[in-house]
Amino acid sequence: MIKLVVDCTCEIDQGKANELQIISIPMTVSFSNMEYLAGVELSNTKFYELLKQSKELPHTSQINESTYIDIIKPLLDNGDEVFVMCLSSELSGTFNSLRLAQETLNSKNLEILDTETTTFAYKALVYEAIKEIKKGTTLHQLKEKLEFLKSKLRLYAIIDNVKYLIKGGRLSLAKGFVVGALNIKPIVTIKDKVVKVVGNGIGYNIAKKNMCKFIKNIDYSMPAYFAHSNDVKKAEDIKSTMEQKFGFSFNEMCEIGPIIGTHTGPGCVGIVYFEK
Repeated sequence: MIKLVVDCTCEIDQGKANELQIISIPMTVSFSNMEYLAGVELSNTKFYELLKQSKELPHTSQINESTYIDIIKPLLDNGDEVFVMCLSSELSGTFNSLRLAQETLNSKNLEILDTETTTFAYKALVYEAIKEIKKGTTLHQLKEKLEFLKSKLRLYAIIDNVKYLIKGGRLSLAKGFVVGALNIKPIVTIKDKVVKVVGNGIGYNIAKKNMCKFIKNIDYSMPAYFAHSNDVKKAEDIKSTMEQKFGFSFNEMCEIGPIIGTHTGPGCVGIVYFEK
């Protein structure tokens, strides 16, 4: 049996991970001198309360090589095959830690995947990996399948307050100043492993209308997901709009958790789907 290991930026907390029989590695988020393990010691609701109150952007940690080795080695020693998925290598140093762990362990029973994305798009890939494992797909076939699927995955989201992306270094200060001054809501995607602005709108409704222009070539045989960062009402609105305009049948509403929520801030909404 293949053991699946992920990190918490796929928005699967410890309880859900146990239910799915996978291993989700938490990361640390720090407010001033208080540290929390995301998905273990800090709920999404509490995180956004702290984020709104905090004058400074919280710090988030990456997973180090030794943590990966401590988790993967016992699985390999037990005779299991291990498939480890990681958030985009351009968004965190975590994948480099994973790569080093793979080199150290040097096992033919270990495969790793740079998802080249994160948050609920990463979650979509995790669910596909679970399906493949249950089907009996071999370890190397699983790697090939997920490499293919990630090339078809599309994420589009509307950022409510760009200051979090600016503070986190995900957008340039010059762009951020103009966006903030004009109340423009950026439309973002993840392309070439990084967050990119592909459009905008003055206010949420115009941004939502403009986001629809990017959605195309939908593979309706594959699942789709919608998500939010502490704004269920807006998430339900984006769901309704996408269902009516494109005929989406969404599998799940996802919550953007503390690690990625540090950069998106509250009020972000978006969708993920696969192209044909």
